[in-house]
Amino acid sequence: MTKHHKGGFMFNISFSSEIPLYMQIVDETKSFIAAGYFKDGDKFPSVRELSKSLSINQTTVSKAFKELDRLGLIETRPGIGTFIKIDSKKLSSSKDEFERVLVDDFKEAIFLGFSKDEIIGIFDKTERNLYED
Repeated sequence: MTKHHKGGFMFNISFSSEIPLYMQIVDETKSFIAAGYFKDGDKFPSVRELSKSLSINQTTVSKAFKELDRLGLIETRPGIGTFIKIDSKKLSSSKDEFERVLVDDFKEAIFLGFSKDEIIGIFDKTERNLYED
């Protein structure tokens, strides 16, 4: 199910997915940042706004906000609002961990018989899909 937010961006949320709703919100937000739709300092919808536009319980959305805050991707300023905040220290640490995971996954793909070209093709397809949404 695709829901639109009044700010013009879309969250692709599936109520039948095995991925918890709050993690889908986190993943979508990360995708928006990666695609350049959100930049450091941009206004982010409030828990109430996002809950209403996605027809999701506020507690679930609040859980997503806590995770986004933990990841250093948002900052809530009482009485002002919630904003995208890209914490470069947390991001650097996350990149290091991601690289370790990616290397392990690359080794696993080679073990499973994927060629380098097939792996690159998977990355290219994923990148195209990211920017098409």
